[in-house]
Amino acid sequence: MSTRSRKLVTTYLALVQRDGFSGRLIGPAVGGHNTAERIGALLAATEDHVAEPLRRLSSAQDTLDRRVEEVETAAHSLNLSFDPRRIVTGLYPLGDLNAWTTPAAGGDLILMSSGAMGLVFLTLKINMMSAQMFGEPPILDRPQTLAALADVFAAHLRYGDPWRSAPLPPLTGHREVMLDLLVNASVRFAIGHEYGHIVAKHAPVGRTTLTSVDSKVEVHTRSVEDEFEADRLGAQLVLTEQWLAAAAETDPQFVRRHGLAAAAAATGPLYFLLLDLVLHELDGELKVVGYPPAPSGHPPSGQRWDALWPVIEQEYARATMPVPPLDLPGGLMRWFEHLFLDLVPAIAQRLETRG
Repeated sequence: MSTRSRKLVTTYLALVQRDGFSGRLIGPAVGGHNTAERIGALLAATEDHVAEPLRRLSSAQDTLDRRVEEVETAAHSLNLSFDPRRIVTGLYPLGDLNAWTTPAAGGDLILMSSGAMGLVFLTLKINMMSAQMFGEPPILDRPQTLAALADVFAAHLRYGDPWRSAPLPPLTGHREVMLDLLVNASVRFAIGHEYGHIVAKHAPVGRTTLTSVDSKVEVHTRSVEDEFEADRLGAQLVLTEQWLAAAAETDPQFVRRHGLAAAAAATGPLYFLLLDLVLHELDGELKVVGYPPAPSGHPPSGQRWDALWPVIEQEYARATMPVPPLDLPGGLMRWFEHLFLDLVPAIAQRLETRG
């Protein structure tokens, strides 16, 4: 991830400036000079490629960059062929729980939903707070859990920004460790899915326009068969990254001893699909105007879950490390099922009162 295509970065800048997202996605004005303008000046002064031009422009983009590095490291370890100079991954308010590639000159521009990153983090954090974990009692009771989730989903559905929900207290100790592992695995899967399209050389079959509350962007679509293959490759990249981390003994001792990182790697891809399923089920009940986005080549998330589950089981069956507990994805699905009937009216109330 040492160099990036100037044309791709320019395409990304044009997108975020077109709809006025520069400050939100790539950082605010610094020293009286707009961040996007500073990047533009950098690009104008260089040759065809520049060194990591989006790094550290915003905390969210920096987090995204780290996940991209992990995906690319795993891809190289599997001898997958791709040119990192021709791939740029940036944030965009897609209003959809996915990453996408958008038509661009010079390579593949991957757009990661900024709302998806927030939704994954906040809903998993609420789950960590509502569960008895490591012998510790829950932090939130059921009414508090419902209120927190309703705030997050209402903010996402109305504003495309789940961070506009009521703030949650920080986690500490093993809950915080587990949250980070799960969130990182989920985001790596979304990125890895797009890299799967790239390394498998999946040809676009069309284009569609994704909409959110404040933006529209044209993206590529692929065939249903290619989407399933990209899911498999994305999950493989997440699991491979975990094998590399375990081999290098970079995980904390507690995490290794309890197999938490391995369990998170198995859960992250499935949770991303589960959350997309929940979001569309909520919209089916709430009929939120402008959501979900335009139809695409993605199969229904439930079908993607069913297809991916045996792939993950098979990957762990081949691993030399002990098989981690694979009941966590099912536990997360049951958690949403138990809350869903009460969650729908709670979100509806928030959408009405904040209209």
